[in-house]
Amino acid sequence: MAAALVGGSLLSAFLQVLFDRMARPEFLNLFRNRTADDDLLWKLKRNLHTVGAVLDDAENKEIRNQSVKKWLEELQDTFYEAEDLVDRINTETLRTKVETEYQSTTSSWKSALRRLCFERILPCTSSGDKFLRKIMPEIETIVDGLEGYIEQINPLGLQVIQSRIQSHQQYETPLVDETAIFGRDADKEKIIQMLLSEDANGDNIIVVPIVGMGGLGKTTLARIVYKDLRVEVSFPTRAWVSISEEYDATRITKELLRELDISFVDSDNLSSLQWKLRAGLTEKKFLLVLDDVWNSNYNQWDNLRSPFYGGSRGSKIIVTTRDQNVARMMAKERSIYHLDLIEEEDCRSLFKKHAFENRDANENAELELIGNKIVK
Repeated sequence: MAAALVGGSLLSAFLQVLFDRMARPEFLNLFRNRTADDDLLWKLKRNLHTVGAVLDDAENKEIRNQSVKKWLEELQDTFYEAEDLVDRINTETLRTKVETEYQSTTSSWKSALRRLCFERILPCTSSGDKFLRKIMPEIETIVDGLEGYIEQINPLGLQVIQSRIQSHQQYETPLVDETAIFGRDADKEKIIQMLLSEDANGDNIIVVPIVGMGGLGKTTLARIVYKDLRVEVSFPTRAWVSISEEYDATRITKELLRELDISFVDSDNLSSLQWKLRAGLTEKKFLLVLDDVWNSNYNQWDNLRSPFYGGSRGSKIIVTTRDQNVARMMAKERSIYHLDLIEEEDCRSLFKKHAFENRDANENAELELIGNKIVK
């Protein structure tokens, strides 16, 4: 079995198929709202991508280096274990889907309940939870094994060269606990509808700025929109980059290339980097998030966005910014989303969540009165 696939090119192709299976919406949905499991899945993908990035170099060196050849052979066994695990997960998601569809024909209220569960309005506590609890130790074992191979990359002298692997970076943005977010459900739905709707004027790419004062939760709102299943399905190509006050077009372009798994020669030649980015986005429906934008120089923005024009119709760019002028420079007025303060009741719930996390808020009425004053 080991001799069947050894070779960087074949292992790269094998790994690409594995990433494609892990990018299926049903696969991702099984881990939804399970932060610890979601984090472990992210580590699995990260480790697979790390070893995958040096496979081509390993292929070049295995003929004259027995240590590299042995590394590839042992790595292949771990790939088989990962493939078996992913296949079992996808089989479970299919079994659950078929079972749900069958049972839904017998009871309308059960059908409604399962729809709420699938849409994450209600938590899923079915056999999927039992299945995940059973396989999480196996995922941990594979993650640990891959880290052992990663530790050998530098001693073996392996380097990243032109990688052919697209790993569907679904887990690069920080995880968000939606149970700790208050008063933003309506905002989330409105922005998602803006992303999913087609532009009546025929613009291929639409910029959707989220504008509001510091601390309102613009970045958090963008994260929960970015992680929404409907958005993941609608935009197969996605990337998130933090901009901040120190604007650097070269850095931003490089980070976009890395997020999108587009191979490039690491240099400061912005024009060359932009050609790479444009080629990687051509005819793809993408969603990019440019978080915390301060720069209001139109010429610099016009230069930065030039690679985006290769994208297919319906592509979107979310921008978070405190500055109205930045939003108006980057987008049409009708596409700007103005984020308001949350309602007082939501403020009270948010405060209570953090102030009384480890105690009963009802045990001291005086503390609650003080908390209400602080909220106001």
